[in-house]
Amino acid sequence: MNSERLNNIELELSTLRKSVRRWRAASWMLLIGAGLFAANAAGPTVLDHLVVNRIDVLGAEGTPVVSIAQTDDGGRFDLYNHSGVNLLRLSGTSSGGDLAVWDDSGTNVAGIWSTPNGGTFSLWNQDGEELSQFASGALTLSGANASLHIQNEFGLPVAVVASDPSGHGRFQIADRDGNVVSEMRMLPGGGGGVVVNTSSGKKMGVLAASDDGGLLNLYNAYNIPIFVASTVGDTGGGALSIANQRGISVATMKSDEEHRGFIEIKDEDGNGARRMRPLRGYSP
Repeated sequence: MNSERLNNIELELSTLRKSVRRWRAASWMLLIGAGLFAANAAGPTVLDHLVVNRIDVLGAEGTPVVSIAQTDDGGRFDLYNHSGVNLLRLSGTSSGGDLAVWDDSGTNVAGIWSTPNGGTFSLWNQDGEELSQFASGALTLSGANASLHIQNEFGLPVAVVASDPSGHGRFQIADRDGNVVSEMRMLPGGGGGVVVNTSSGKKMGVLAASDDGGLLNLYNAYNIPIFVASTVGDTGGGALSIANQRGISVATMKSDEEHRGFIEIKDEDGNGARRMRPLRGYSP
């Protein structure tokens, strides 16, 4: 009888222990749940100080997309795409800071960094060829399509410095609507020139250089040169030619082979020339 009673007591004690363990586990779960709920309500956990050698954030492919690390010259911050290509790097160098940008094929296309002489900014194309550099106060543009545009408040270019298809330099000034009204460039078969246009694109004047000397052309509204100032190729003297509205020369003034003045006046068809020269040995 006593043995049976002892067995019942032990069974009850075992059951009680199991019940106590279950209540204890349930109590801990409730406490943890209450703590998480309170933390979520209060906001994310804030750490005052975190010390690590490197931090990598992994993307869906399991490769780093963000990396924070240290180098011999300081800290480094890198961004990668999901293929593992480095797209951006911000780092410390022996001369200061360095920011590099790559495209999705891994070609360096932009960079800004410090040097012992100051800052440098460079751009490259998709083949890695440097197209522009701004360093030590000088801006360098390279390539067939290199150009510098200055825009007005309407977003239209009003000043352009560029190279033409032949590799010559070109400088353009435009009005507020973006119409080129003057241009400095190389002229075919000559040298440097200045072309002046109206806002509608009509050429009104050209000042050019040639092997024989300077040349000035003024045009009418029909793009016909009506005033030409140039040098006389065989003598090296000056010459002025005035044309009518049809482009026919009706008056000429120049220096002749003997370095004297010469005036020629014609009719509306360029005929009936009347010439004037100084009288030999005459002195007023």
